[in-house]
Order: sequence, then structure tokens, then C-alpha cells
Amino acid sequence: MTDVNPHRPEWVRWIPAVVLSIIIVGVVLFALIAAPRIAAGPGPAATNQVTDLNWSVFTDDGIAYIDAARTPRIDLSSPPVDAVSLGLPTDGAVTVGPHPTDLDYRLVLIATADEPNGALFTTPQFTVTTSGGRLQSVRVEERGALDFRETYLLVAERSANLGYTAPSSASLAAAVSEARDSGEPAVVRSNRGLATGMGVTAEVVCFGAGFCQVSYIVTPAVG
Repeated sequence: MTDVNPHRPEWVRWIPAVVLSIIIVGVVLFALIAAPRIAAGPGPAATNQVTDLNWSVFTDDGIAYIDAARTPRIDLSSPPVDAVSLGLPTDGAVTVGPHPTDLDYRLVLIATADEPNGALFTTPQFTVTTSGGRLQSVRVEERGALDFRETYLLVAERSANLGYTAPSSASLAAAVSEARDSGEPAVVRSNRGLATGMGVTAEVVCFGAGFCQVSYIVTPAVG
């Protein structure tokens, strides 16, 4: 190919190749150094962020780690569960969520050492309640509000794994009508299922606008 500028110094011809080489080197360095840092998780928890057995604690440091990892874990397998050892108040409630980035948590609840041994919930928010120095319940919320038909399908779908009997679609429709007439939310609850080795009750709160919010109230199998 003929050089359109024959009077150009020889070293100038190498500039495009040098620039391209610099760009390539920069991309490689980013892939080796910066990219893994962006993709990396929060790393192993410090001793003040989890228990000795790597269960979640609900101190300020513990909740900070829960928000970083978004994988809280609670052991309900040996009730009564001591509240203070988990950084919980003797009597009260601690809510985790919503997450600062609006992402969901993957909450693991272990019920027994053997099968059945608990459940996994994907949730935007959950609340741990204590009384008398013991963990009493974990309320796990589903994301968003649904109409009563969608609510019924969701609750019925989860009933097979969680062991409760889902409220009927008619009872949910009646709850919406009640809420509309009274101006106050109406609550429908299932029975307490034990299929997971712990107690799980589905709670549906319906509003007059025709939508419902679903939560699961989880309790240790004993107590």
C-alpha cells in the first residue's frame, strides 16, 4: 500500500500500533485485577458477624454482613432458641430489609438435623420476634402485592412444600370484600404446617383496593 505522506518520519508510522498495544494491555490488566474485585462477594465473615457455627447474628455488625452477603441463616433445630446469643433483644423484634439496593435476601431456616430440615425463602424483608429470651417466630414476607387470584395461586403453590392447607380463593375474595366494606385490612391465615420440620403458617393481608400481601410465620417445631 502506498504511503499517502511519504515525507512523514518513520517513527510516526508506529504510533497506531503502540496505542493499540497500550489499550490491549489496559484491558488485560483490568480483567486480571479490577474485574474480579467487582464480581467478588463480601468474603468470609468476621468473628463478630456470625456465630461460631456460621449462623447469622443480629447485632449491628451482623446485620451489616447480612446486607453484604444477602444470605442470612437461622438455626431453629434445637428449640428453645436463645435470643441473646443471636444478638436479639430479650423481648422485641428485629426487621432485616428492605435491602439498600432493593435486592432480595435468600433466607435459610434450618429446622432439624435430619430430613425434613427446613426451607429456603427469597424475601425482600423478614422480622425475627423474641419473648422471654427466646426466639418465637420469623415472619418472612413475599415481594409485592397481588390480586386475590394471584395470591391464592402463590399460597397454594407453596403449600405443598411448606405443609399448610392454603386458604380457598373464596375466602381471599371475601377478605377483599371485607376490607373494602370496613376500610381496614382483613387477615386470612392457614393452619400451621409441619412438613419442613418447623411450623409454617401462611398469612394473607387483603386490602380494599383488591390486593393482598403474603407472609409466612415460621416457628420452631417445639413450643
